Amino acid sequence: MIIRSKNAEKFIRYSGKKLNAPQQAVIMGVSSLMFQPYINRKNKQLDEDTRDMAVARSIGKSITGNVSDFVTRVFSIFAVTKLSNYVINSVKTDADFVTGVSPKSKLDIFTPNIREGFIPQTRKEFLKDFKSYRVAMGALLATGLSVFVKTTVELPATKYLTDYFYKREKLKKEKHDKTDVNK
Repeated sequence: MIIRSKNAEKFIRYSGKKLNAPQQAVIMGVSSLMFQPYINRKNKQLDEDTRDMAVARSIGKSITGNVSDFVTRVFSIFAVTKLSNYVINSVKTDADFVTGVSPKSKLDIFTPNIREGFIPQTRKEFLKDFKSYRVAMGALLATGLSVFVKTTVELPATKYLTDYFYKREKLKKEKHDKTDVNK
């Protein structure tokens, strides 16, 4: 994709660097909840009943999908951060070189045990790389959890919310039809 607008390019760069995965889930959720039901409501190719079901389904899917995405991402980042404490093997010099890393305890399952083949680097470089490692591990964990959550929690919740909003839409239509008849 070619971006010609400087402002759009600035926004994309900023959001890529500053917005984390849970914030991205909230942005996607709010935009899908704003636009998709409206688009489904205005689809004149469908009959009224199908349109009502499409609106209810899009609301139900948006709510359950985005809430579960947000919770899964936050939980994954939190879990990886809490379970990746480390001990640094370092050589005291002016640059304070890191020569290896190992888990601080047996609970730190996301910390790699790297002693052999570790390329010594400065503490600042190591901390930057380890932060990237935690983000990547959090994303990997969130992906694995999402498969489980979508099949066990999200599908039944979507069905429940779809039925709820469909019934609500029908009641609203019946109430509206009764007031039109009375006029």
